[in-house]
Amino acid sequence: MTSPSTPAHLRPVDVFLLGAALLAWMVSMGSPVFATGAYSPPLPGGGLMLLGLLFGWAANGWAVYANPFFLYAAWRLCMGKIPRKSIVLMLLFAATLPLLNGIPGMTGGHGAHAVSWGWGAFMWLWSLVLLSAATASRRRLIGVRGALVLGLLMVLSFVAAVALHARQWRAADHDDRALLLPHGMIYTTSDLCPVPLTWPVPSDAPGGEPLVLDIDARVLKPAGAGPALELPGGFTEAHADGAAWIAYSDREESLMIRQAAQPGALLLEVRALADGAVLRLLKGEPRRLLYEQRVASVDSGRGRPRSLCPLMARAPNSGLHSEYGGALLRAMGQGLPFAHDKPLARAEVVRQRCPIGSADIDGIAGLRSLDGREVIAAGRMGRMSGFCSASYVVLAGDLARSGDARLRPVVHVLDRKSLRPLARFDGQRSCPPAICAPGPEATLDGVRLEGASAVIETSRGEYVATLRKRP
Repeated sequence: MTSPSTPAHLRPVDVFLLGAALLAWMVSMGSPVFATGAYSPPLPGGGLMLLGLLFGWAANGWAVYANPFFLYAAWRLCMGKIPRKSIVLMLLFAATLPLLNGIPGMTGGHGAHAVSWGWGAFMWLWSLVLLSAATASRRRLIGVRGALVLGLLMVLSFVAAVALHARQWRAADHDDRALLLPHGMIYTTSDLCPVPLTWPVPSDAPGGEPLVLDIDARVLKPAGAGPALELPGGFTEAHADGAAWIAYSDREESLMIRQAAQPGALLLEVRALADGAVLRLLKGEPRRLLYEQRVASVDSGRGRPRSLCPLMARAPNSGLHSEYGGALLRAMGQGLPFAHDKPLARAEVVRQRCPIGSADIDGIAGLRSLDGREVIAAGRMGRMSGFCSASYVVLAGDLARSGDARLRPVVHVLDRKSLRPLARFDGQRSCPPAICAPGPEATLDGVRLEGASAVIETSRGEYVATLRKRP
């Protein structure tokens, strides 16, 4: 028997609203719910629900706990009963959705907060509304007319969501679309970048040329909580010392060379603006403008600090299609790759020691002397032994040790006149028995360069290193 307050039979409208609620809920479980503005695919509703049931409390994700009450209320309706407390609890938990910080289990940091909302959230909210309507219909509070009004509202909300998405999509550039409006997202609460990226022509000095930096300190160290500009290629405020610099980079090491600035040298000028900064590349006497890029301060969404755009590629945004760091390096002709695949033009024996200095110069961290020049050798290069010959400066190190397969000998060959990297040679990972046998630790004595190979001479034997190939 049914209770007096429970209608004896189901009407078609009751069945329709309950079916629509379950269908909308299932669609939401397979659709992305929100994005965090990082290069990681948004989680579908089902995965987010499983994660949220365990850890949602840690990210103020109380709304996820509406799902068990949704399923219980739907089951009650299917059994011909009218849910009451479960519907109330479902709606109370759903009302906490604006409190959500982001991905459950993440406790701050870049990418933790939800900045974009997708069709999963849209359909999930509508599933709750439809289930509440199904309950009201079962109690005879609404009928066919109420269901039609609800359907009209749902269609209108869908059209409004599509219009909002289309408006933001048209205004977004490639990277804003990838970060803030990825597949399945409707809209973002973060500001879209109002500044287009200007992609420059390559530098007219393919081998690189020295660069002088003139940087407004307010851009790199803004007052208050304003966003700080990052410079590509390892350049910092310390390099704005009136000298000229040229930078080379590899996957693991980098080399920056300081020299006296010449009149008309390439100049990077960075100036603060009220809403960001402007970067200009100038050259010659009088100065002529080669390249200009403005960066703007934008709101990155609730719970996240303001940022500058266009973005610069750095974790977690390492997959950017275009970013001002790469554009600026291209215009400056800096961040040049180490040479690969090309055998050395001359074979030489390199045994004259010319080590990297041990003391910082002018208080600049890592700036050391090398063969009478001033360099910053970052990564493993800074810990290597230096040798010189008539044509080359060689940095060699990372001798393998017995039982340590991670290390392999590395030889960097630089042009002695300019210190431009020419080649890199990698030795075998296994340690030769003559070197790794018990006894005193091997020391480097020199390197024999033989075009496509290098023989590393040590106090206990020799390694053979081969020219590094491009991946």
